Amino acid sequence: MSDPSSIFAPDGPLAAAIPGFCARPQQIEMAQRIAEAIRGNRVLVAEAGTGTGKTFAYLVPALMSGGKVIVSTGTKTLQDQLFNRDLPTVRAALKVPVSIALLKGRANYVCPYHLERNERDGRFLTPQDAADMRAIARFARTTHTGDKAECTDVREDSMAWIAATSTRDNCLGQDCPNVKECFVMQARRNAMDADVVVVNHHLFFADVMLRDEGMGELLPACNAVIFDEAHQLPETASLFFGESVSTAQVLELARDTRSEAVAGARDCVALIDETRALEKAARDLRLVFGTESARLAAAQAADRQGFNDMVAGLGAALDSMQAVLDTQAERSEGLANCLRRTEEMVERLTRWGNPEVKDLIRWVEVFAQSLALNATPLHVSDV
Repeated sequence: MSDPSSIFAPDGPLAAAIPGFCARPQQIEMAQRIAEAIRGNRVLVAEAGTGTGKTFAYLVPALMSGGKVIVSTGTKTLQDQLFNRDLPTVRAALKVPVSIALLKGRANYVCPYHLERNERDGRFLTPQDAADMRAIARFARTTHTGDKAECTDVREDSMAWIAATSTRDNCLGQDCPNVKECFVMQARRNAMDADVVVVNHHLFFADVMLRDEGMGELLPACNAVIFDEAHQLPETASLFFGESVSTAQVLELARDTRSEAVAGARDCVALIDETRALEKAARDLRLVFGTESARLAAAQAADRQGFNDMVAGLGAALDSMQAVLDTQAERSEGLANCLRRTEEMVERLTRWGNPEVKDLIRWVEVFAQSLALNATPLHVSDV
């Protein structure tokens, strides 16, 4: 890798390709330090003030390194900006034959399997949700990537996306009948082949967690990792190395179980009844906090009238559905997956309520439409 300072020079390739480009001394120094760190396989922490031009300062040495580089951002918005604007601009200016790929978490891609199942099920809370599902179905028939950010007809926070995407919990993996159409698998293959892969911190730590559990990997091996907005890493790491049970997860489990029951155990009316009871338990827990949003220590939440009873009610509803699922799981891979998820959720909820499990900070986060029971490691650095 050559000294990047010449690339930032007034007569360099960036100035020639980008109208109005003007390098700053701090930007050049930052690019040089990053290039040295990549060459020496070292760790570098760099802080740059507003206006330094830090994005180009790390993209230039990344593209000139000749190795495989992962760039991780703090937000999906910055991730899209890097992939769609900044990386192509710098690559064109440097005239380097570098391939790039964008990789997000699975919840950002349309899942043909769940889209088809839930569109057929037709259970939507509002007419807008139903209209959004139809728009997503049209998008799925024409898109090459399945990235929901490209589906401009549906708001990113639409509840329909929950029914049209998958999660780590409800993905059937290689057993999925739609695996050949899977946009997530396609995006991962593209990432494996690319020279520079743009991800976000959440996906990076999801990969770390899977590797630690011996369950494979999401990201390719690389020569260097660049974290933009690295100050967000401790909070993101805490989320991934902790545990949570959210009412959104519970509602998703109930919906998936009902969908699988309709497809593979239609005669088991008791299972469909259990999914409705579980949905009610989740909504009752959220309603303990009315319309407010908040972050509370577990002890503070316990002081709220009805909270402990509703947590116990949620646990009882999960236990009851698990018992019925246990009698039906052999009828389909989807039902077996729902049983596994229910068992894991019961275990997480039990650990959250067990004071004997030490070195965890237990807290509750209340959102507009959901609630999460969180357990975070006391020291992330020990994980």
